[in-house]
Amino acid sequence: TAEDGQTRLRDGRTVSPPPSPPPLPPPLSEGDDVLARWSDGLLYLGNVKRVCMSVYARLLCHYCHSGCVSCYHPECHTPTIEPEADSDSWICRQCVFAVATKRGGALKRGRFARLMQFMKLRLPYQLSSLDWDPQHLTNQQQCYCYCAGPGEWNLKMLQCGSCGQWFHEACTQCLTKPLLYGDRFYQFQCSVCTKGPETIQRLPMTWVDLAHLVLYHLSLCCKRKYFDFDHEILSFTNENWDSLLLGALKGEHQVKNSVCFSVFPRFVSGKEIKKKKCLFGLQVRAPPPLTSDSASVFNSGEGGGGGLGHKTSLVFFPFFPFFFHASR
Repeated sequence: TAEDGQTRLRDGRTVSPPPSPPPLPPPLSEGDDVLARWSDGLLYLGNVKRVCMSVYARLLCHYCHSGCVSCYHPECHTPTIEPEADSDSWICRQCVFAVATKRGGALKRGRFARLMQFMKLRLPYQLSSLDWDPQHLTNQQQCYCYCAGPGEWNLKMLQCGSCGQWFHEACTQCLTKPLLYGDRFYQFQCSVCTKGPETIQRLPMTWVDLAHLVLYHLSLCCKRKYFDFDHEILSFTNENWDSLLLGALKGEHQVKNSVCFSVFPRFVSGKEIKKKKCLFGLQVRAPPPLTSDSASVFNSGEGGGGGLGHKTSLVFFPFFPFFFHASR
């Protein structure tokens, strides 16, 4: 070794020593206040929730090559980074979800779609540790989906029929059409439960449930209670019929003549508050109930679409494979 710190080779050449590793940051403890850079590029005051106690050396960490420059110990990432993973092209879970998630449903083709499907086989949290309300609609930790982010069950989310967890529309890869707000009429299973691709199937829906769903969706989108039957309710239903995945329908008049709002306590007419009688809204702004719901925000006796105090009968329309409840 030369006096200047360089290494002298046998042939007389000298080489500089490798650069020293960057200094380690000061140790952190749970509860410490820190500045953290969020996905929008800004710094926010945060609070340390967990400190990684891995014994892996810095050289064994994997750096994300998608632009976020995050570094992970193999056992600290979900799923665990396999030893054979290509360290020159590896992408972290956060970046995969940031690219693959989309309104109406996540990517279904391409590299990021395949990476997302693989990472969705495991949740980055313990599902059994969540504290749920009696209806299993919300949990105290506000932890949902594959992404472990917050959510609201009535705002375009699907509930797995096996594990009961709720999943964002944007994080699922099984949808062919976007969801409507409050639409729970699906039989869905997540990738964790199927150990592979998600499965989804449309559930039968009554005409009253359909009218309720459309009114609920419109009320959230337009921030209003009352809507014109012909120009808004019927128009929206016909324009979005394919997206509702309810099968073939013959003619607009068959929808128009099949729903009688006035006999169902779910709905309120404009004439009741001295408005136009062609205006209708929801008595209670809540999604349509499922038959499996243990409790409903509506009056007893109307869960199946009939009104309180009304006798109801099922009328089957041969042109449409669903039921309409008619009052008699």
